[in-house]
Amino acid sequence: MARRLLPALAVAAAFLASGCAGPGTGQPSAGLSGRISDSGVTVAAVLTAEPDGTGYVRVTFSPQRPGYHLYSIHLPPDGVNGLGIPTTVTVRDGLRMTGSPTADVPDSSLRIAELNVNLPVYPPEPVTVTVPVRRTGNRQPEVLVTYGACSAAACLPPVRNRAIILA
Repeated sequence: MARRLLPALAVAAAFLASGCAGPGTGQPSAGLSGRISDSGVTVAAVLTAEPDGTGYVRVTFSPQRPGYHLYSIHLPPDGVNGLGIPTTVTVRDGLRMTGSPTADVPDSSLRIAELNVNLPVYPPEPVTVTVPVRRTGNRQPEVLVTYGACSAAACLPPVRNRAIILA
């Protein structure tokens, strides 16, 4: 009996240590996630929920091509002089946003001298946008993302309101 119990205890200890203990333990639960790849960017979303129903959706946008960056969450909805598309993360179906999105890296200004504009962009590396959320039901939650990836020489087609189902 003890030989069967030791492997089970080791698995349980690793699960608890990972911070994924789940409901009823007072520990956060992570387990719902989803991923898409579209227009030169891989997007991975993860829901981390507390036992009280509050939590976070973390969405990592990873450009697939060297030198490509994403536009900032601070870019105006219509861009600057019609240029650019802001990176957005929203939720639906069982989740409600309880605060504003934040990014894990600061944006900077990309100057396009020929057009006399400065566009807020992230460095050409993965960026994670975090949104505080609350569970509002038992439906399969979805994350909606909008983004555009560009380099100094070219832009890829924008992605608008693409759903990522969290399962």
